[in-house]
Formats: sequence, structure tokens, C-alpha cells
Amino acid sequence: MTHRTLTRLGVLAAAAGLLLPLSVQALVPTPGADGVGDPYFPRYGNGGYDVGHYDINVDYGVATHRLRGDTTVEATATQDLSSFNLDLALPATDVQVTGKTTTFTQTGQELTVTLDPSTPILQGEQFVVRVVYAGDPAAATGQTLGGWFLTSDGAVAAGEPEAATVWYPSNDHPSDKATFDISATVPSSKKVISNGVLVSHVVTGSKGTWHWRMTEPMTTYLASVVIGDYAISRGRSQGGVPYLNAVTKHLSRARRVAVDRSLRATPAIVDFFAKSFGPYPFSIAGGTAVNASFGFALENQSRPNYSKVFFGSGPGGANTEVVSHELAHMWWGDSVSVAQWKDIWLNEGFATWSSWLWAQHESGGRVAINRTFAYDYAALKSWPAFWKVRVDDPGRTRVFDGAVYVRGAMALQALRNKIGVAKHTRLLKAWARTKRHGNGSVAEFKALAEQISGAQLDTFFAEWIHQTDRPRPSRALGFPPSMLGRPIADRPMSARLLQSLRHRM
Repeated sequence: MTHRTLTRLGVLAAAAGLLLPLSVQALVPTPGADGVGDPYFPRYGNGGYDVGHYDINVDYGVATHRLRGDTTVEATATQDLSSFNLDLALPATDVQVTGKTTTFTQTGQELTVTLDPSTPILQGEQFVVRVVYAGDPAAATGQTLGGWFLTSDGAVAAGEPEAATVWYPSNDHPSDKATFDISATVPSSKKVISNGVLVSHVVTGSKGTWHWRMTEPMTTYLASVVIGDYAISRGRSQGGVPYLNAVTKHLSRARRVAVDRSLRATPAIVDFFAKSFGPYPFSIAGGTAVNASFGFALENQSRPNYSKVFFGSGPGGANTEVVSHELAHMWWGDSVSVAQWKDIWLNEGFATWSSWLWAQHESGGRVAINRTFAYDYAALKSWPAFWKVRVDDPGRTRVFDGAVYVRGAMALQALRNKIGVAKHTRLLKAWARTKRHGNGSVAEFKALAEQISGAQLDTFFAEWIHQTDRPRPSRALGFPPSMLGRPIADRPMSARLLQSLRHRM
């Protein structure tokens, strides 16, 4: 008797009140978990299934701030399911499973779908969930860093670790990646910028529908929709990567100069990182300077969103440091995503170090990475709290602590000093290649570093990212020779360092 037959038999017997052998009873379908059990956010995501594709359709009223959604989730069961959950903060009005209207309940952000006992979803079975919902996504946005932001001309959906729940139903954890189609209908005078490539833009009467497609797997928090008045420019890098940039029209002339100069660096940065880390992992690159002043930029897959606050006025207000940081995330965070949120160093420490690498390249070597390393080490000498953060496990409330970024970047540069540039480059390229479009953990990265370097790195990793004290300069810990054998004097924090310590993703 096959596993499928046993399961069906167990369900039918349970419904009829019959007794069956224990071997059969054990196969009765059970509810999928209401969270993946992430140590920091146990209720994020759900168990029992794996999502393959999202087809998101939203209609947003810029004047009313009301969103109507009709989203389809294609998934495969990883257990025999009697029910399963989706993460959604807006009220649902109808749920269908493979074309059949289904019972559901909703508490907070948990949408629980209960299946007919006679037709459970069996392990390995593909199924389609359609959810119809509506509400005010800005009002549904919680206290986490991100969500749905209102602007004078529209809205922006962006945030980390939580943003998806306020505008579409999902399995909201980085461990479950999927491909996306994202369609948004808005007033015809407005534009919509999202992830991936633009498939179509259709105007019908007073409304326009923009359809974007992300063909490479993406985590849920990286999905974005930007609505408003935007100027779009397109091109192709020298390395052949197409890009699309979008800039809000609501900028002063002087600030527009700074934004344009910053985003124009995108193709060169992408090409440089492709040589440094391996091929660009997506079908298109770019960036969006949004009409918002929230205190972060975010690496939304293929097209980061940049808040206006990161750019000054005129040519001197350009900021390629933040652009290089977010574009580095295309490798570190987007293609290679964290297995759990405690692994955030693999995103933020790596992206910060990558921005140091770009600065060295952009300056022709004048801004050497080890000089940046030494300056930051000295400037942070008298900040005890900075050194009290465990970079490899910072805690739920300190996921985006400045130490994860800056101490994390110092750790990666120290590793480069210790094992040598050639092996370090091999390591990063191997990490990007072997984990491409997947997930990784700090433990896995350490194992790969030991394999490629041929060195035992327990003490090194313990000192730099595990312990809560300030590493003392030594050759064994990867400090540059210029910092050995002499006292380290305090130095004032630079504007660049202060920016690196801000909440920036």
C-alpha cells in the first residue's frame, strides 16, 4: 500500500470514526506550523509547504490609501496537510485552494486555511491558493523597520525583516524563496516600479496596470512596489548587464544632481562586483530614488530603494557608498540569503566590506581598505557598547546594530589579511557560486573559509564575530602590519563612519 493510499485511508477512517493500525493512523494529515521557528522571529513564515511562485495583483487608490489584492500562491506540500497558514495583515474576504472556496480564519497576521478532511493536501502535492483581500496597508504597518509608506504622490512598500504582510499573503521568511509576478493598478498618471523586468504597462481609462516579473528566486521581504511620479532611465553596463533606474520627480534641482550622479555609478559598480564576486546573479540591475525620507536604503532584489535622506545637494551630495552597499547585497543577502535572521552578518557585514572595496577601487587606491579598517577600529575604541554585540548572533533587537555592519566588515577584512587576497577572493566567489539563489549560515561560511584557506579558524571567528569584547591587534587576528606593536589612539568618528552605523540595510 503506497504512502498516498495510507494517508487517504487514514483520513477517511478518521472521518468515519473507524480504528486502524497505528502505522496507518500515524499518517493522518496534520496542520502546518504557524511559523518556521526562527530563533528571533518564531512566528515568521509557516511550515508544511514550499512556495514556488507568487502572482501578486493589487489595485491601489492613491487618494483613498486603500489596497485591493488578489494574489495567487503556488506551492508544494512538504507534509500531509489538514490546514496551513499564510502571513497577511490585511483582512481576507475569500480564499480558494485549487479553485475551491475554503474555510479560513484570521488572527493578527496569521491567515489559517482549513482543508476539507476528505481532501487534504498530501506531501509532494502541488497546490494553488488564491487570496482576495483589502484594506489600508499603511495602517497595517507595525513597529518593525519598514512596511507601507505614504508619500505626497503615492506610496512605497519596503522594509526588513517584515514588509510583505502588509500588502500580499506569503510564507514570510527568507528560507522560502520563490519567483514573482507583481502587477499593480494605479491612476494612469502614476508609475509603478517593482522588481525585475517590466513585462507590460496597459492603460485602461483612468487607470494603468504595471506588470513586473522576477524570474530568479526572491525572499518575501525583498519584494517591493513603488508608486508615484518617477523618471525612468535605461541602459546596459559595459559588462552587458541591463539596468533600469527610477528617480522621483519630487526633488530639488540641486538634490537631483546628487541623486543622478550616484545612480549613474550603478552599472560600473555592478561590473566591478561581478569581477570581484562572480557573475551578477539577476537578469537586470538598477535602483529607485524614492519620494520618501525614511532612515534606510534597502536592497530590494534587482532594484534597491534609496531614501532621499542619503543624498545631499549638488555634485558634492552624491553618495556612491550607499549605492555600492546596496548593490553588493545583490550577491550578499539577495542571491545568497540568510538561513535564519541571526546570520545577518552574511548580509550586512559583507555589504559594508564590499562598499570599502568599491571605495578603494573608485579612489584608485587612495582609500585603502586597511586604512578604513584602522580608522574605524580607532574611532570606535571608546565605544564599549559597540564591542558588546555578538556579530554572529546579535539578538532580535540588534539585528541591524551598527556593529553587525562595521565590526562585521572589519572581520571580513581581517580574514582577507589573514588568509591572503587570492584565497579570500576564491572564498567569496565560491560562496556566491555554491549558495547562488539559496540560503547560507555563518557556520557554513566558516567551514568553507577553512576548506579554501587550509587554516583552522575557530579562534579567529570567535574573536571577531562571537565574543563580546574588542579584539586586540595581532597578526593571528588579521590586523594589518601598520597596527601592530604600537598603541592605538582614539580618533573622532567621520561622517562616513557615522553613516555606516545608521540603520541601513
